[in-house]
Amino acid sequence: MIRSVLSLKPKAGQSQELVRFFEVRKIPERALASPGCLGVEVQNLLPDGEEVLVTALWASVESYETWLCSVGRHEDGVQMKPLLAEGDDAVGPARLYEVARFATHQSSSVPR
Repeated sequence: MIRSVLSLKPKAGQSQELVRFFEVRKIPERALASPGCLGVEVQNLLPDGEEVLVTALWASVESYETWLCSVGRHEDGVQMKPLLAEGDDAVGPARLYEVARFATHQSSSVPR
């Protein structure tokens, strides 16, 4: 399994709008419809949203590469640009990690 990690730097005060952008464009749902996508998370850095982190779990590097070439991906980037900070570091390099080990709860209910 592969974990993709993408760091986005929103304009000041725009982190919630950037997260909403992912909801409106249904990016997580579209990724999940791509073969080999096992899960997607859009995360907002606490306390004040200076970074939005997008991670996804993929069956393979090839499944991730298929997503990169999918319809609408380029347009997402174009439409997202006004929400991002100025500069070359507004979109970090996409990083891929091989998932070496993981653990999950076997039960669907987790005690609080």
